[in-house]
Order: sequence, then structure tokens, then C-alpha cells
Amino acid sequence: MISNKTLAKIAVYVSVAGISSVMYMRWKIEERIRNTDYFRLAFSALRGHRGAVNLLGEPIKDMGFDISDSKHNQCDGQTAQFEVAVKGSKNRGTLYFWATRTNETGWLLDRLELEIKAEPDKRFILKKPINESSSSTASLQE
Repeated sequence: MISNKTLAKIAVYVSVAGISSVMYMRWKIEERIRNTDYFRLAFSALRGHRGAVNLLGEPIKDMGFDISDSKHNQCDGQTAQFEVAVKGSKNRGTLYFWATRTNETGWLLDRLELEIKAEPDKRFILKKPINESSSSTASLQE
């Protein structure tokens, strides 16, 4: 007969292994998303935008996103939409981006917005769709 102490140890080891496996799988999924074309396009545009760099400071780092938030973070192979926490040497904020994919051109960045923690009621539009007219958000010129 196995003692309760031995069973408790086994339960702890199995729990630690299970939690570690889930955390590893989540990290791998996030890493695969970070290596996609649309994600790299968004961060390349952010890091290349002089106004955004001035607001955030360099270097600009990806601080993560919530893969379980399917309302703001999703990709179906043809469209992608993400909300990613970013951090620079001056400020923190959130990068919002939308991208679409076509067979001819691949992934294209449709819209890119930046919200700074210091100004949570304002979003800076770094790139907006060509067919969109003016809106209530601020535009940040390069």
C-alpha cells in the first residue's frame, strides 16, 4: 500500500510537470506568432516611425500579448488583429495593428495605432487605411 505522503509527492510532481508543459506550449505559440510576417511588419513600422520612437524612446520592446483574448488578438490566415504591450526607454504603451493577406502581395499592414500609458485617452494613428477619412483619434506625423 502506498502512503499518503508518497501520493502527495506524486501529485505535486505531476502538477508541476503539467503547469510547466502548459507554460511551455503557451510560450511556443507566442513565439511562433512573433515570428510571423504580419507581426514583424507591425514592429518594423513602429520602430521606423520617428514620432512613435520619440514618444516611447529606444529601444522599443514587445512586452507580450494575451493569446486567450480572441477579441483583440486573432489571425485566420487572411486577416490578423493584435493588441501588444510595448515598452521604450521613456514610456510604455499598447500597439494595435490590423493586417490582411493577399496571394499576390502577402501580408500588408492595414492600420497601426499606438496608445501611451501617460495618455490613455488618446490613440496615435501611425498608419491608417487608405480609404478611411478623419476620425476622433490623433494622428502622429513622421
